[in-house]
Amino acid sequence: MIALASPEIGCVTGSPHHYGPETLAQVARNSPTIVDGLGAAKRLRLKLVFKPVLKTPDEIRALGLEANRDSHCAGLVLWIQTFSPSKMGIGGLTALRKPFVHLHPQFNRDLPWATIDMDFVNLHQSAHGDRGAGFRHTRLRLNRKVLHGRWQDPEVQDRLATGMRAARAWHDTQGAKFARFGDTMRQVAGTEGDKVSAEIRFGYAVNGDGVGDFVKWVDAVSETAITGPTADDESRDTVAKALRRGGDRHDSWRAGARQGIEPVVINADTRLAEFKQTLRNNEVYSYLAPGRRA
Repeated sequence: MIALASPEIGCVTGSPHHYGPETLAQVARNSPTIVDGLGAAKRLRLKLVFKPVLKTPDEIRALGLEANRDSHCAGLVLWIQTFSPSKMGIGGLTALRKPFVHLHPQFNRDLPWATIDMDFVNLHQSAHGDRGAGFRHTRLRLNRKVLHGRWQDPEVQDRLATGMRAARAWHDTQGAKFARFGDTMRQVAGTEGDKVSAEIRFGYAVNGDGVGDFVKWVDAVSETAITGPTADDESRDTVAKALRRGGDRHDSWRAGARQGIEPVVINADTRLAEFKQTLRNNEVYSYLAPGRRA
């Protein structure tokens, strides 16, 4: 198993410059408060990083291009605190090649009825600005996750964590290479339509490799590299008798381990729906311990 570096998610706040420096300064204080609060809740899967408030189309486009170049950035969270002319974000979003979540909460949970004035109203217009942003995203046909509710709400935080997991999965596959053995064509576009579509859509390559190459890699695996993991599995999990050392299927288990195939563990904690999904996607041979039912 390769331990991949953990990427980050940038938190971007939009607010037009015509509100003046005082309002923009307050926005610049509120946005880090949300970022710090979400981080302190310990429910997110990736680190959320505050980005400076964006006030013009050029700033938005520059940040989108920067996010594309940053290999440590898995995506963005967008929040619009004030009424924001959403059209100014079109250039940046059409340039952006990373996934994003549209966070759509008000900064405050309650309205200060005793002191509310137009300055407060101008500052806290997420309901207006985020509706405009939602219209923009829909017109641009952008895939995204939209989160409504209070940012302090654990349910909202958990849904944001789910979006981060999806962004992490997308990030980790970018530039990945998957080998398929037995193909007669290598790097040929016209005869491998599904592979071409996958690389266009998902950003990873599925390439044909010769079976002879695969055999060389398998033969190069040492006996020690196989014995260690299989012994560990036997000590940790309930392994069927046929697969244990001395069993009539133990050599099959070792052959699979030599090829990098990990065993599917079936025990009392296994969820049937998850195992069925594994069966749909893989050719799995399962050996159930006595008394278990699939």
